[in-house]
Amino acid sequence: MPQTPETPKIAYVLKRFPRFSETFILNELLAHEAAGAEVHVFSLRRPPDEPRHARLADLKAQVTYLDGLKGAQVADPGDSALFSGKTDAQRARLLAQANAIAEAARGLRVTHLHAHFGSDATTAALLAARKMCGTFSYTAHARDIWHTYVSPQADAAMRRAKLAAAAFVVTVSDSNARHLRQLCPQAASRILRLYNGIDLTAFPPVSCGSQRPGHLLAVGRLVEKKGFADLIEACALLRDRGQSFSLDIVGDGPLRQPLQAQIEGLGLETRILLCGAIPQEKLVAHMAQAQAAVLPCVVTDTGDRDGLPTVLLEAMARGLPVVTTTVAGGPEIVEDDVTGLLCPPDKPPMLAAALGDILSDPARAAQMGGAGRARAELLFDLTTNAARLRALLMHPSTAPRIGEAA
Repeated sequence: MPQTPETPKIAYVLKRFPRFSETFILNELLAHEAAGAEVHVFSLRRPPDEPRHARLADLKAQVTYLDGLKGAQVADPGDSALFSGKTDAQRARLLAQANAIAEAARGLRVTHLHAHFGSDATTAALLAARKMCGTFSYTAHARDIWHTYVSPQADAAMRRAKLAAAAFVVTVSDSNARHLRQLCPQAASRILRLYNGIDLTAFPPVSCGSQRPGHLLAVGRLVEKKGFADLIEACALLRDRGQSFSLDIVGDGPLRQPLQAQIEGLGLETRILLCGAIPQEKLVAHMAQAQAAVLPCVVTDTGDRDGLPTVLLEAMARGLPVVTTTVAGGPEIVEDDVTGLLCPPDKPPMLAAALGDILSDPARAAQMGGAGRARAELLFDLTTNAARLRALLMHPSTAPRIGEAA
């Protein structure tokens, strides 16, 4: 049946779906379906063996996995920037996956593809759009913008090629958008900031009676850019100053053992608990016990950094004051001294001072939490932000379609 305004069809290209850490993608897809869209997902690889969020069962989208394809075609020499750092086998596989996406999209009467992260998924979407004479767009987040994969020059050329070819690009913070516009001025008018949305109904404000005095919560993958090593050091300073507190760090990742060793080396075993990864519905309950949320993001040696940590938006929705750093989207999430506190990255003493200020004045913390909820309602509502993206997907840029006719 032809696509109609009443039953819009939306096709996503993702590297791996579902991913436990990418709740923002699942929530976005669910919001599209709730609005009446028919959603299709092309996943380049199968997801890892990890926990699943309960809301995944609500998703009706057909997911097509493309990891079994083997390619034989050779990339066009003009695409060399797209394949920087890729082996011949990797290039061939991406081309085969793109061809399969294009063929399936034509069968679905889909003419526009949307990817998340400007990495392999976006490369496949670009190549598929070319094959089917359609358009593509993508959401740029963090590592795909800032991390050095091959070299600064090669990475910049790869990113410019994708920015220039896209019908439009959305990214999750103003700081990201400024950087991408400077990187590719010719695409500047098609690079848009659109915040990640959160389901405000799933994250209602916490009850003051449920909170544990002095309890802090940090959530994120246990990787360098989250700044958890700085947080543990700041907690040692809080302890030495006589501050009563406890901290739960929720998440998993490659730094679990080093962080546990740091906790034990500083004698903080009774104060800090590494909780591992938990599904979103359990995180909602976990937040009810916290007096504040903290995520001291840093910039790594490769340039990687967070874009706009979704968990901080969720904490604000729950009415928690937030302590974070001035890295990337931090100042866009937190209005300093209104919805929480900002401090410079890589400064555990200043982080400790900010946490101490929050913990020592519960009334002020509660006031900040209320202001945070209001800010979340204003800027980060999933229904509103997903609708803005959906409008773009259904009416992409009027720039000429790329590629040759099939």
